Amino acid sequence: MSSTSDRTVVLITGANQGIGYEVAKGLLAHENYHILLGSRDAARGAKAAEELDPTGKIVEPITIDVTDDASIQQAVEQVESKHGRLDVLVNNAGINNEVEMYSRQIQNEKEGIQEKPDLAQLRQLYRDAYEVNVSGAAITTEAFAPLLEKSAATPARIVFVSSHTGSLGLRIDKLSNWYPRLSNPSFPIYRSSKAALNMLTLHYAAKFQAKGWKVNGSCPNLTATNFSRGKGRPASESAVNIVRLATMGVDGESGEYTDENGVVPW
Repeated sequence: MSSTSDRTVVLITGANQGIGYEVAKGLLAHENYHILLGSRDAARGAKAAEELDPTGKIVEPITIDVTDDASIQQAVEQVESKHGRLDVLVNNAGINNEVEMYSRQIQNEKEGIQEKPDLAQLRQLYRDAYEVNVSGAAITTEAFAPLLEKSAATPARIVFVSSHTGSLGLRIDKLSNWYPRLSNPSFPIYRSSKAALNMLTLHYAAKFQAKGWKVNGSCPNLTATNFSRGKGRPASESAVNIVRLATMGVDGESGEYTDENGVVPW
């Protein structure tokens, strides 16, 4: 077992780039954290970890594909073998696979082209998005729960990286600044997957309430990453609230859905 007994061990999925990477960078500013940098691609994960921590003492790459049960189990075994526990889990891995289809639909509408929906393709897009954004987060949480039980931190913490676009409250509130954007009928797959993730957040907050764990959802806002094709604000800004939730103490909230400005309606 490694010498991380005096450090808070945190796993971030999907962290070799984008928001997850910036969350890891934000955690480096906090003392006594050991960061497990999760990535589907081992080489990319190792490169990102070295960029963040050339010494290799604080940031450790770990291969985990949240759509692959064997990969998740191998990651669990690696963490258990090297550290014996997990203190913080940040479920960050996520996809939006509708961008190309949505862009094509917009272009077709401009050109007056009537496109017959490819139902098989649409069904597959739903399956793939939910496999990562919902099932992946749930299975990863279940798999690491026994190691969170062994947490040396008080409290253990789980963060689900959601989205403002998954908020039903913002979607129906015509007085909200978000309403013009969210009332536009776009990206139903991604938006509904994040709404489902919000329910998972509430589920696990209730499930682990008696243990005193802090389980919360965070809304990063539109962020300039490969995920969004470069549109949005810097990932470092979107990581701020996630880092806060990952480092909170016993007085912190649980079962909440927030961004850096406060509570977001479910």
